[in-house]
Amino acid sequence: MKYTIPIFFLLFSIVVSAQNEDISVKIDALKEKISQSTTSERLNWLDSLSTLVQYKTEYQYDSLVTNTITHAYLLDSLNIAINRTADLIYYKNNIIGKPTEGLEILEKFGAKDVPLKDNYSLARLYLNGADSYFFTDRLEEALDMYRTSKLFAVKAKNDRLLGFANLYEGQTLESLGNFAEASQNYRKAYNYFSIVKDTFNIISSKNSLSILYSKNGFYGDAQKERDEYIALLQITNNYDQLATSYFNASIDYFKLGMPEKQNDNLLKALEFCEKSERSNFIKPTILNTLIIANAQNNNLDAAEKYLKEVESNLEQNTKGRNNNLYKEALMHMAFKKENYKEALKIGKELLDYKIKKREPEDIERVEKFISEIYENLGDSKNSLIHLKKHIQLKDSIKSVQKVNVLSYYQTLYETEKRDSKIKEQRENINLLNAQNKSKTQWFIFTSTGLVSLFVFIFLVRSKNIASKKRKLQEQFTQDLIKVKENESTRLARELHDSIGQKMMLLTKKVKSCGIQDMNELADSTLEELRNISKNLYPSIIEQVGITSAIIGLIDEVDAHTSLFFTNDIDTIDGLLNKETNLHVYRILQELLSNCVKHAKATTIFVTLKKKENSITLTVIDNGKGFDFIKAKETTKSLGMNTIFERAKIIHSKLKINAEFGKGTKVKLVIPL
Repeated sequence: MKYTIPIFFLLFSIVVSAQNEDISVKIDALKEKISQSTTSERLNWLDSLSTLVQYKTEYQYDSLVTNTITHAYLLDSLNIAINRTADLIYYKNNIIGKPTEGLEILEKFGAKDVPLKDNYSLARLYLNGADSYFFTDRLEEALDMYRTSKLFAVKAKNDRLLGFANLYEGQTLESLGNFAEASQNYRKAYNYFSIVKDTFNIISSKNSLSILYSKNGFYGDAQKERDEYIALLQITNNYDQLATSYFNASIDYFKLGMPEKQNDNLLKALEFCEKSERSNFIKPTILNTLIIANAQNNNLDAAEKYLKEVESNLEQNTKGRNNNLYKEALMHMAFKKENYKEALKIGKELLDYKIKKREPEDIERVEKFISEIYENLGDSKNSLIHLKKHIQLKDSIKSVQKVNVLSYYQTLYETEKRDSKIKEQRENINLLNAQNKSKTQWFIFTSTGLVSLFVFIFLVRSKNIASKKRKLQEQFTQDLIKVKENESTRLARELHDSIGQKMMLLTKKVKSCGIQDMNELADSTLEELRNISKNLYPSIIEQVGITSAIIGLIDEVDAHTSLFFTNDIDTIDGLLNKETNLHVYRILQELLSNCVKHAKATTIFVTLKKKENSITLTVIDNGKGFDFIKAKETTKSLGMNTIFERAKIIHSKLKINAEFGKGTKVKLVIPL
């Protein structure tokens, strides 16, 4: 066994040396031809040399391809000029990680106003140009350019370029927070790459979908996608994507609070990264994350080892897109070494950057860390301020994730419904065509009868299927509402039983210090926490009954707005079950919220009347009114749809009368 490794490296060095020698011979031969040729022949040899050393920094690819582009423009060889320009932009973006330079090249090209009609070349140019916008955080411009690239790829009938355009458009939409549309782009990319049997990018599409699942808390789905493509990557020895995949898995384990698995996956990522020819692209990210992970787990020796490796190449590992992750690593190291002032200084710089870039999860994480720094500095006031921001952001992120989940499943459902309908129609059309072909002239009457029968069956089946799907969609929406209420109840209890108790204890301790500002901050924080818990689940219904809860809700809105309320409330305690009470309360809460936000009313009349077989809730305002039918068809808000679905859940009738300039009347009839 002692001789295995030396022999392996000897053989490897011989192979690499032979390959390099072979390339060098070809380069020398091409350079000789270039020096002895002129005009168009010289350009062809230059282009061949550029292709031979494509993206290889050790052969001065940058200057060589720039020279080729210059000669191409001189000879009016526009296709060569544009394709090599696209290559150079890709090299700047993805090989050496300098997208700003890629953007400069793109802008210089735009200034030339080149008359080009080759759709393939334009699709490539705009695709790589969009990457430059993406990597410099100009996402809206990137999105527009990816879509432009897609248009030219369609004209060029190139499925592979369409795959790239959809994949990168999806990544941009994801960065902009459009979860549902991004997932559809990833699936389109997967389909295009499957057509051309591009295994590498089939994996890229599944990897992007896995990351999207992770961001929105679908860790099981993310792991399933990841396991599928990791198995394929191991067969193909794709070290680049293996490194990326294990790194992404480590991020999931960090979010799940599993530090050992996080570290194991980071080490696997580093192992495969070092086998890759493009290790300089992802290795800085892995190393800086290893510093953070080991510092968090109090393994300072390992953290110092990785920090030393990072700082051995400052230009590659700490500049450009790697700068902020390096700063975060330094912040964690300073904190663990009890250099809290230095940690705070770096933390504030990071927080400013994250806020500027609008990265909520990163802002929430840094806010929490700064709170811990202030706590160790003995500054309870600032610690509380940042802890409060951390909690608010965390709740907000969870809320956004829930909306994303709803949007995702609604989009998925609509897509499946559309595909199912198309498939069914095609099957029926094929069946009818087959029947028609099998008929002869003297069977015309019989054929007509059969066709009519099939059409009738098709229409009946279509109607029945549409009815079933509509019911399934309604049930799906109602189940989502129930799940949301259950989750809100759970969160409210956690806030009350855990954080609430700690905040009460903290408030008492702060008051014992006798510092007025801190007393007020502690009281207001505790009050906000109670309000959040109350909004998540109105426990007042169980405490004082639904009647008093409704009166309290109206009084609360009355106290905090300039609206004039008139109420006529009958006692209905004990008439409805717990679930119905909650939905009635939520419906009234949403209606009053709409009055305050949108109606521009001055007076609101609320009645709750008990009858022999029903209870009637009526809300009337004298606001501006609206076109109800148009609003129901075109609104993008979930509020109105949620009110109707809640009414269906409790088997109630909801009627809305609204007209411009004449206010709005909403009537809910609940059966007993």
